Amino acid sequence: MKNTFDYCLRENLLGVGWRVPGLQSTKNWNDYYKEAIKTHGKVNVCKYINKWVEEYDLVWTRDQNGKYYLAKVESGWEYLNTKEAKDKDIDIANVFRCENILPVEIDEVPGKVIASFRAKRSIQKVTGFQTLEYSKFLWNKLSGKDTYDINSTKIKDVFSMLDDEETEDLIFLYLQTKDWFIVPNSRKGDTMKYEFYLISKIDHSKALVQVKTGNSILNREEYLDLDNQHLVYLFQSNEKYVGKQSNNIVCLSRDEIRSFIEESFPILPKAIKFKYNLVKSIKG
Repeated sequence: MKNTFDYCLRENLLGVGWRVPGLQSTKNWNDYYKEAIKTHGKVNVCKYINKWVEEYDLVWTRDQNGKYYLAKVESGWEYLNTKEAKDKDIDIANVFRCENILPVEIDEVPGKVIASFRAKRSIQKVTGFQTLEYSKFLWNKLSGKDTYDINSTKIKDVFSMLDDEETEDLIFLYLQTKDWFIVPNSRKGDTMKYEFYLISKIDHSKALVQVKTGNSILNREEYLDLDNQHLVYLFQSNEKYVGKQSNNIVCLSRDEIRSFIEESFPILPKAIKFKYNLVKSIKG
């Protein structure tokens, strides 16, 4: 609710509810837990915060309108039962304090972060060094402070920094510049052989697209049963293609996608542009 999130922004804290009657503010987990299990039984989300959230962590959140924020954690779990929260029925009590909670534009948010917001997950770890290093880079930029050092050991090129969702977005944009229309509804997580399908602006023919990152191999032969009806575009960010060639299967190269990034830089999402610049700054 808006008043709850406004309270969090004003007080520089994030957290969840699970209040218990009669207990005042405390930093003693055992005192809270003893009372909480009487009222709620399980308080697994609160346990998670107490166990895993600590000073110096970076946390992504969003408000009721879908606007994203990035916060730097200043201290670990505490039970905060303020008069304002009680009087205004603000259901935030198991909290951690933040140095600041900074707004982030939608195209600055990494795809992995957006995909991690799920209705039944109050809080979870976002995996992947790409998200971690980018979040540190973005915090430094937004805060105007060099708080975090960037670990450059795994940053080989822009493709190593793009997560699965961002790589799909990049190919999505590239193919649109080649006179293909993307059918948005086809972009589903349960499509086994392709990420989305296309319709040609020129002749109305159709094509399918599959995108893989990291060490996932793309085997051309798995798409041979599709090529009688469709052109198939494949992109593997490390060019790990196997299987025999086919006239209707097009394997996109890193070089042509890298050229697209450089030639179409102004239209790219900021997250991709920031990652590209981050790689350039490390590589010199």
